[in-house]
Amino acid sequence: MSVPISVTLTVRSETIQQAYSSYRSDLYRVNRRYQRKLVWSVEEKQRLVDSILKALPLPLFLVAEVSGGHDSPLELIDGMQRMNAIFSFIDQEFDYQGMYFDLDTLADTKALKDSGDIQQKEPRLGRSESVALANYSLALSVFRAESQSSVDEVFRRINSGGRRLSRQELRQAGTVSPLADLVRRLASQLRGDTSPSDSIALRQMPQLSISNKNLDYGVLVENIYWVSQNILRREDVRQSLDEQVILDILIDCLIEPIENSSTKIRDDFYSFSSSVEEETSEATRRITNIITLTGEERIEEQFLRVYDVIRALTDQSGKKFGALLGVPPTGRSPRYFHALFLAFWEMMFKDPQKRHVHDIPATAEKMSGISSVASITTGGDWESNSKRQTVDAFKGIISPSMEEVSHEVDPGRFGWSSHFETLLANALVEQQFFDAKQGFYTLAPTGRTFDGKAFDKVAKTLTAIANMGSDHTGYVAIGVADTGKDAARIEQLDGVPTVVHRGFHIVGIEREAKLHGVDLNSYWTWIVQKFGSHPDLPEDFRKMLARESRIISYRGLAVGLLKVSGVKAPVFFRGGIYERAGSETPEVSNTDYMRVFSRFRS
Repeated sequence: MSVPISVTLTVRSETIQQAYSSYRSDLYRVNRRYQRKLVWSVEEKQRLVDSILKALPLPLFLVAEVSGGHDSPLELIDGMQRMNAIFSFIDQEFDYQGMYFDLDTLADTKALKDSGDIQQKEPRLGRSESVALANYSLALSVFRAESQSSVDEVFRRINSGGRRLSRQELRQAGTVSPLADLVRRLASQLRGDTSPSDSIALRQMPQLSISNKNLDYGVLVENIYWVSQNILRREDVRQSLDEQVILDILIDCLIEPIENSSTKIRDDFYSFSSSVEEETSEATRRITNIITLTGEERIEEQFLRVYDVIRALTDQSGKKFGALLGVPPTGRSPRYFHALFLAFWEMMFKDPQKRHVHDIPATAEKMSGISSVASITTGGDWESNSKRQTVDAFKGIISPSMEEVSHEVDPGRFGWSSHFETLLANALVEQQFFDAKQGFYTLAPTGRTFDGKAFDKVAKTLTAIANMGSDHTGYVAIGVADTGKDAARIEQLDGVPTVVHRGFHIVGIEREAKLHGVDLNSYWTWIVQKFGSHPDLPEDFRKMLARESRIISYRGLAVGLLKVSGVKAPVFFRGGIYERAGSETPEVSNTDYMRVFSRFRS
C-alpha cells in the first residue's frame, strides 16, 4: 500500500558559498537505500557550471530535514548530481573551458589550499567569475517527514515520471522489504561500493561511485566482476542491471518451482507498479516469509560462497567467464552466469546430497565449453522450462568434479573473500571501525623478532573500536600493510607478492608463521591465545576475541581477522579508555567518560 505522506514544506535560499560550507561540514547527507552512485559525466557537470556563470535559473533542490535545528543534516532527495557537480568543480575535480575555480575566492577553500588538503590547478578561472559562482543562490525546498518511508515515497514519485532511473532503480527506491535489502546489499558487495551505514556524507560519494569518463571515482568500473568478466557492460552496471540479475537469481534460489525471468515477475515480487495505490502482492508475502524463516544473513552468506566459487574458477582458468563457458562473444552473458550460479547453489545447499568444490582446477576444466548444453534465449522473458533445462544440464556436467560431504564445510574456504573486500570498502568511509597491520614481526633486515609493542597497540585499538558503541562491529586485519613502502619491504624480505585492492596492500601472515617456526594454523592459534591471556584486557573481552577471530584466504594469501562485536560496556585498557577518531586511537579524558558510556545505554 502507498505510504501516507505528511510533510511540512519550506523554501529557502542559500548561496553556493554557504552551501559549500555545509558540504564541508558533512551536513548534506545521502541515503544509499535509493541514492546509489554519481552518474553525471564531466560534460554534464560543465554544462551546469556554464548555466550558473550565465546566471540561468536551476531547478529546486529537494532535501529532507533529518532533525530539528538550524544546523540539521539535510538528506538530498532530488539534486544530488547537481549538488555534487557544483562542489566538485570548486574542489578542482574538473575544469570549465580549460580553467579551474580560484580557491582564493572563499575563506573555506583558501584554508583548504593553505593546509594542502586541496591543490590549486591552473589556469584559474577569473576572480570575478569565481566570485559570481560563489554568490549564486540555490533554492532549497526543505521538508520534514514523519518517517523514512515518507522520504522514500517522495523520492520515488519524483523519479517515476521521467527516465532518469531504470526500472530496477525505481523498484529499489520504492520498496521496503527483506528482498530489496538483500538485493541492495549483495549488489553493493559485488560491485565494491558498499558503505557501513545507509546515511553518508555527500562528500564521501565519489569514493563509493563507479568511475566515469574522465572522473576517477573510487570504484573502477573495469575492476567490477560483472564488467571484467564481460558478463555485463559498463552501462548495464550504471543502470543497475547487476541488481536485476541478482534479483532474478535470488527469486530462483528461494522460490520453487523456478519462475520465468520477466519484468512482470520482478514487479510482482516487489509489489511494484506505476499506480498510486499499491497492495502487497502474494509473491511479496511468500518470499518475505521464506527470507524470514531462512534468515537474511544465512542467505547472504550462501550467496557469497557461491559467488566466490565461481570467481575462483574463472581466476583458475585465466579466461573470461564467457570464454571459459564457450559463450559466443556478444559482450554480455548474464543468463549463463544465472544458470551456473543456480547449478552451484542447488548442489551446495539444496540437493539432498550436498556437494562442494574441493578441486578448483578439475571443476574449472568441467566448465570449459559448457555453454553447448545450455538452452538460453536472448532478449525478452526467459522461460522457466528453458532455465530449468540449462541448470540441470550444467549440474550433470559439473557434479562429478565436486565432493560429497556429510557435514558443513568451513565457510572460510569460500564466501569470505567478498566479505573481506566489503570490510576494505567500508574502511574508506568509516575508518574508525577498521584497522590493518602488516603483522607482529619487525621488518628489520636481520634479527627479526616478535614486536610486543605492536601487539599491545593492536590490543589497545581493539578496545577503542569496542568503545565506539554496542551497536557497531569492527575489525583489525592482520596481514595488510599500512603503506606501500611496508609492502615493498615485505616483498624484499619474505618474497611475498603483494595483492592490492582499493589501495590496501595485502601481504598475508604465512610468512610470519615461517618466522615463528610453525604452520599457519598453529601460529594463528598462538596469536589468539596471546590475546586471550593479555593482562590488560577484561576477561569477557578476551573470550569474545577468541570466539570471533578467524583466518580467511584472500587470493592465495591468509589474513587474520580480529572481530569486535556485541560489547555491552566500555572497555578499559591499562586503566584508561580509548576511542577511534578516524584512523587514530586517542585516549579519552576522565571528564569525557560519560560521553563514551552514553553509547552503551539501552
